Amino acid sequence: SMANKLELLLARNLESLEKADVRRVSFMIPNAESGSDNQFSLPSVFTFRETAAFKEDHLYRDIEPEVSHHLEMLRLTKNFSVSCLGAHLSPTGQIYLYKATPKSSALAQDKKANKSSRIFARAVSFVSDFSAGTFERLLIESFNAIDSIKTAVPVGDNHLFLNIASDSCAVIDPVDVEQVVGAILKRHGERASRIGLAEIEAKVVCRLADDSHPISLRLVASNPTGFVQVLNTYVEAADGSGQKRVFKSIGGTKANLACSGDSSWEDLEVTTPYPLTRPFDAQRKAAAKSSDTLYCYDLPALFEAAVENQWATSPGVGSQPLMVMFTTELVVRKKSGGPWTMQDYMNGKLELVEMQRKAGKNDVGMVAWLMTLKTVEYPMGRQVVLIANDITHKAGSFGTREDVVFKMASVFARERRVPRLYIAANSGARIGLAEGVKKVFKVAFKDVSNPESGIDFLYVNKADYEHLGVNQKYVIGEPTTVNGEDVFKLTDIIGAEPDLGVENLKGSGLIAGETSSAYEDIFTLTVVLGRTVGI
Repeated sequence: SMANKLELLLARNLESLEKADVRRVSFMIPNAESGSDNQFSLPSVFTFRETAAFKEDHLYRDIEPEVSHHLEMLRLTKNFSVSCLGAHLSPTGQIYLYKATPKSSALAQDKKANKSSRIFARAVSFVSDFSAGTFERLLIESFNAIDSIKTAVPVGDNHLFLNIASDSCAVIDPVDVEQVVGAILKRHGERASRIGLAEIEAKVVCRLADDSHPISLRLVASNPTGFVQVLNTYVEAADGSGQKRVFKSIGGTKANLACSGDSSWEDLEVTTPYPLTRPFDAQRKAAAKSSDTLYCYDLPALFEAAVENQWATSPGVGSQPLMVMFTTELVVRKKSGGPWTMQDYMNGKLELVEMQRKAGKNDVGMVAWLMTLKTVEYPMGRQVVLIANDITHKAGSFGTREDVVFKMASVFARERRVPRLYIAANSGARIGLAEGVKKVFKVAFKDVSNPESGIDFLYVNKADYEHLGVNQKYVIGEPTTVNGEDVFKLTDIIGAEPDLGVENLKGSGLIAGETSSAYEDIFTLTVVLGRTVGI
């Protein structure tokens, strides 16, 4: 083959290449005209690197040298085995398609990941300046390229990377870039879903003024709910040490202010390999599987989309504001810092604070937000408190800490006389398991030869009772014997973990009383998603 011939040529000249400190050799070989609609066929490109003893780097086959670093190919190869499906599939841009199969080493680290192959599409376009037309043209050509190939790769989990490489950095605000890209992606969202694109990533370089430094933006769009597109905007910046380039969320962007994005790329190095499973995929799948519902941190994006839809379907009411929703999370914390319990609430040691924090940082199965919605009826903004169960946290069950978050968020709404919305997806009051006891208890059957006859009692051996009962007071038992062995029959299980038993019912009474008060004082609305259990 041509690659082998070129490899032999370089092998005969290795000493000269080393003396000249040559690190890469690229060959561009003209192809015979194919007789197709193209008048001229594109050349074949072969790349040989010094780090591989000048063997061909198959990853960069048919990628021109000046294009290769714009495609960020090394982000693919750590977790996936990559094979080319086609190149130069666009009349104006350089588009490359790859079949990516998860490596066994990556699957060993992420055992629940999707093992199927997926498509990674990489596209770069060299333009004089960024514009909406440039971006949309490259996006459509990329879609056409993906549509044009006949492959056995299943639809789903596919990824598209678009790099608008301009000769000069346009003077444009990152918020304006986000608005333009978001509008274009929304317009083509249905087609993106049809070809199985789970994520669209765009890189754009701009500057705030003629004399300012260039800003490398990274916009990442996805549709995790299946109902509305979410767009997160990052800037490539130095980390705290100044040694690494990382992604940083841009404050003041739409997703940042609306809490409609997950900020999952925050603080990741710009060279971070693509994972087999995207952040929060596990939570989203768990929510769908457990009660056919949504992950709670995806809910604000639905409200944002609903308000935007209201403006779009209400002609003659004026122009839609750039931002239709502002959101802050309502977080319960101890005034003196540290972990908190319901007893701290009873003692008045807790406070409810508004803060911007990343999605998924909750350690309680109840989440609340203060949302300002700029609706057609209230274009200047109307505040609403949204409370939601996190179905992925202990099956969405209510423990005393969940009850406290609900209570304090509801009181917050009543004090400000704003509507309180509750998105319910839960399994009722928590019936917990003492994990420490669960690992060591044994069962005494009424008839060992016939377990179906029933259980006589639960017990632990003498050593475990010394640890759990005498020293820790996690269990209470009575001495007895089983098969001649001295053991302790369990009569009470207290456990080390909080919120295991009837104390959760006290919390249920707390929020039932609060809901009754809220019903009298303010507008309340409960929307049940999938399943709810309780009072």
